[in-house]
Amino acid sequence: MTHLAAYLAQHTLPEAERDIVLALARAGKYVNAAVRLRDTFKDGSANASGDTQSSLDITSDAIFVERLTDSGVVRTIGSEERDELVTCANARADYFVAFDPYDGGSVGDANITFGSIVGVWADNPLGAPDGIGTQLRVALTILYGPRVTLLLALPDAQGVALFELDEVGEFLLIRDGITIDKHSTYFAPGNLKACATSPAYRALVDHWITGGSKLRYAGALVTDVGHIILKGGGIFAYPADSNYPQGRLRLLYEGAPLAHMLARAGGIGVTTDGTPLLDVVATAPHQRTTLLLGSLENVRTALDVLHTDR
Repeated sequence: MTHLAAYLAQHTLPEAERDIVLALARAGKYVNAAVRLRDTFKDGSANASGDTQSSLDITSDAIFVERLTDSGVVRTIGSEERDELVTCANARADYFVAFDPYDGGSVGDANITFGSIVGVWADNPLGAPDGIGTQLRVALTILYGPRVTLLLALPDAQGVALFELDEVGEFLLIRDGITIDKHSTYFAPGNLKACATSPAYRALVDHWITGGSKLRYAGALVTDVGHIILKGGGIFAYPADSNYPQGRLRLLYEGAPLAHMLARAGGIGVTTDGTPLLDVVATAPHQRTTLLLGSLENVRTALDVLHTDR
C-alpha cells in the first residue's frame, strides 16, 4: 500500500509543503499516543477563545507547535489554544499554519471521536483583501477514533485522500479522489439551542426533519465533517445565537480549512448569510463565524430556508 510520504512524492508540491504535511502527520501520531495516556477531562482553565480546556488541549497544542517549528519551513503558527501567533525564528520559508489541535473536547471525555483541524497557507492570510482563502494550499484533519485516520486535500489533487495509521506508525492510503454528491439526506444541526430565538433556524431544522433527512451529529465539528466527506455528502450547520452573535466557531482554525477541504471534494462552505467562507476577510486570529458546510444543493436549500420571510 502507498504510505503518506510516497503519496506526497507523486504530487507536484513544493518540498516545503511536503515537509509540513509530514510534520503534521507526526504530530498526529504523538497526539494519538497522548490520547491513550492523558486526561481528557476539563480542568477549569480556558483557552484564548474562552473555551474550557483539558490537559489534552494543552498537550496537543504543544505537540503541533513543536513539530511545525522543527520542520524549519513554517514562519508563523496560529493555534486556537493560544492568545498570540507564534513566530518561528528558524524558518527558511514564509508558510503560515493554523490549527485546532483538539476539536471536539466537549465530547472527548465521553470517549466520542474527536480530532485535529489544520490549514496551511503560503503566507499570513490575516487581512488579505481577497479573503482568508487566499494562498490556502493544504487542508488536513486527523480523527482519533477506533481507527486513526487522516483526510488530506492537496492543491493539485482531485478530491480528498484518506489515510489510516497502521500498527507500525505509518499513514497508509486507503482511498483517493474522494468527492461528495451535490445532495444528500444527512444533516448535522449544531447549536440547536438557537432554535429558541431564531425562527429561521427552527424552520431549517423542521425542514430537515419533515423532509426525511437522516440525523448524524456527533458534537465534534471535525467528526461531523469527516462523516459528510466519507459518506458522500450531507450538511453541517452552526448558526449564531444571542451569546455569539457573530457565530461561535473560528474562521481561521476551523471554518476556512474545512471549507477548503470540502471545496476540493466538490462541496462548499459558507456563512449563514451566504458569504463563501474562503472569501471572508480575517482581521483577527480568533475571529468567529457562522457555518454551513457540505453538499452544494443542501447548502443552497438551507440558505433558501433561512432567508425566507416569515
